[in-house]
Amino acid sequence: MRRQYAQSVVFALTVVLATGVVPSATKAADSLPCVTPDESAAFDVRHLQSRFMVAALACNQRDAYNEFVTRFRPYLMDAGDHLIGYFKRTGRGQSAVNKHVTDLANAAGLRRAENPASYCTQAWNLFWSLRQAPLDIARIAATNPIQSVARPSVCIKTVSAE
Repeated sequence: MRRQYAQSVVFALTVVLATGVVPSATKAADSLPCVTPDESAAFDVRHLQSRFMVAALACNQRDAYNEFVTRFRPYLMDAGDHLIGYFKRTGRGQSAVNKHVTDLANAAGLRRAENPASYCTQAWNLFWSLRQAPLDIARIAATNPIQSVARPSVCIKTVSAE
């Protein structure tokens, strides 16, 4: 399961960086079923990881990315499991996971292409922030989404009045 996930990430980055083709990544958030808090955090982490993968390849920040993946491997694996679980739970399956990861890579690649210096500087600053305060990963991920890719909203529990 994780191998398929990794393969979809590599494919997405290959499409963006090798061909320069960046299809639209925007999708209405309303069409996505809501997420649990753990799934929401997984979406945040996936956004951050996609941003970092593009920086690794397009901004020559491979060492920083490798350090990120090594340092946060358990956290990234847990987030990947939650993301896969969300798409399974909602009946969308592996193809939806692959599409979402591709959309993120495409959007991150487009942002980098639009303003390379700014993108690379921002990614480096995020890497540095995580190096200095690794316990802030959830906050850093939540506050740095890739804006052009829709994220589902968190499910709201309703309490009936008795």
